[in-house]
Amino acid sequence: MFYSVASGYAVRALTYLALRPEGEERCLVRDIAEATELPQHFLGKVLQDLARAGVLNSWKGPGGGFSLARPAAEISLYAIAEVLGETDQLNRCAVGFAECSDERPCTLHHEWTAVRSRLRDYLADITLAQLADAVFTKRALLTEEST
Repeated sequence: MFYSVASGYAVRALTYLALRPEGEERCLVRDIAEATELPQHFLGKVLQDLARAGVLNSWKGPGGGFSLARPAAEISLYAIAEVLGETDQLNRCAVGFAECSDERPCTLHHEWTAVRSRLRDYLADITLAQLADAVFTKRALLTEEST
């Protein structure tokens, strides 16, 4: 992905939440930041953006925290990128022209249109559940290798 810092943090934090055992999904920003080695203050802002967009549930006060608003299998990387404004880049001209269309294309327009379509499809097909499964599998392999 064409990650910004915010989207990278979001993917790491949401994957962490997707890995939480059932019944323990709600988690404080402090705990997420510690577990993912991310800065708490900035992560808190990113998580609030995701909560406002309906990707996360949030609770204030004692017993508060964040949890996924729907199953991890229903949250795509595209949905995360969209909340954080990352998908806007897909609609821009690859060369940087203000006006670029099929009728008035830049030199890279047709190639970028194909790449853009594949990238959208890829991001829409990858879910938090898949990321969580990949992290779980990787951790298991690392554990086996260290024993």
